[in-house]
Amino acid sequence: MSDPAFSGIPEALATAVRAVDVPHDLRTLFERLAVPLALEVEAPAEDAPPLALQLLRLAGHGSSLRLVGARMSAAGSKVRFIHGMKDLVLGTAELAEGIPALARRVAQSLLDVDEAAGALERFARESPRQEALRRLTRAMLETGSIDRLRTILLIGMTSGLALGFSRAALFVYDEDGRALVGESAIGPADAAEAGRATTGLSLEQRIAEVETTEPRYENFVRTIAVDVTTDPRDEIGQALAASGPLLFSRERPMNPALAALEPPGEFLVAAIRLRDKVLGIVVADDPYGRAPIDPQAREFIGFLLDTAALASENLRLRESVETLARHDELTGLFNRREFETRMADEQSRAQRLGSQCALLLFDVDYLQRVNLARGHKAGDELLQQVGVMLRSTLRSHDIVARLTGDAFAVLVTDTTHEQVLAIARRVGTLGLGMGISLSAGGSLWPRDNHEMSVLFSEAEAALIDAKRGGRGRAVIEGDEAPMLFEPPSDDEPLD
Repeated sequence: MSDPAFSGIPEALATAVRAVDVPHDLRTLFERLAVPLALEVEAPAEDAPPLALQLLRLAGHGSSLRLVGARMSAAGSKVRFIHGMKDLVLGTAELAEGIPALARRVAQSLLDVDEAAGALERFARESPRQEALRRLTRAMLETGSIDRLRTILLIGMTSGLALGFSRAALFVYDEDGRALVGESAIGPADAAEAGRATTGLSLEQRIAEVETTEPRYENFVRTIAVDVTTDPRDEIGQALAASGPLLFSRERPMNPALAALEPPGEFLVAAIRLRDKVLGIVVADDPYGRAPIDPQAREFIGFLLDTAALASENLRLRESVETLARHDELTGLFNRREFETRMADEQSRAQRLGSQCALLLFDVDYLQRVNLARGHKAGDELLQQVGVMLRSTLRSHDIVARLTGDAFAVLVTDTTHEQVLAIARRVGTLGLGMGISLSAGGSLWPRDNHEMSVLFSEAEAALIDAKRGGRGRAVIEGDEAPMLFEPPSDDEPLD
């Protein structure tokens, strides 16, 4: 057989072993026992008890089981555990009783008092961790916010489950994807804060506490950029190359960024990966309590990091879908549906604050001529230029959209009549400077007790008047005369 894990198992029996999965409870049982047990199995190739096959598969895969013999049998099944001078033999009937009965028999027959106590202590720690992991996993997968996802991850690492961590820091790649920079952190900034730490809070209470507490440690972490040195002892380099979290025991980290965090002698570093792509790293320690780090914390943290990576990818995909649903594909501006939603929100805000807003509609003049003379690709490029110009010209809180083919809309917030005129003139002038003629129509609200529902119809009517009047101009509802756009003079800057 090519797999060394099945060496020593008769081929017919090994075929049956390959077909079974090892339940998580059984795997956890022998991982947490941490007591070396030898295993002998006799079983038929067909109709062997599932537990006998599962024990065979589990042996030699990182648990405390070591296979010392496997034989075919036509007279039923028998499993023998050996620990020192003690042994435990289970027949077909006992194997059918399941994993809880197996755990009880192993503890009663093979373990001495100290070994049983140690196993109970490990299970006592593991049980709340498993429940916490379920709660944290559910919360991460259900959240719709990347910031909340990061908070939940760091709370899980500092959750008081005897992991040995009171601080955790997250570093992610910057926008260029070249440098790891501090993004989020949880934990006390000094010994005084550590002394005020609260315990016994639910996950939601802990999130609320984190979101309302002054983030002194997080603010410090955000000043740190992580570089990987060429030293093979560099902890970040080792973590990026490792398949899981790493525990370090050093007086001072080799990596300068880690040294700036001033961790105590023990600390954990782990990379967050999704399909072999590194998304970031986390660093966890306990500089003020100096509690020993449980070696099993690596497994717990590993599960958290894998879940966080998956949830992050789900959020990214959801954000991409939502972005496509809200934005015009060609220009990247809001589409008409999103624009109307934003208009309704602005109406409520303007009514609440007593402010004024305005709607400006712009049409690209002679677009059809461009399409006929130079092709639709040239027309699309012209529309993209208009979109870029509108985004760069208007204020960040003004709302810009492409409504249909050559029609654009701008909702100018917190404005006055004079500011609307200035914006229309500037857009029209910049357009001419780029060789693009625009027509515009606009209306303000509130004005003369008009309802906001008439804003669109008034602006559309004004735009029609501008186009009928000769294009290259703006008509603003309430003004007596149209505004003619003029090309910028040589000494007038366009930016």
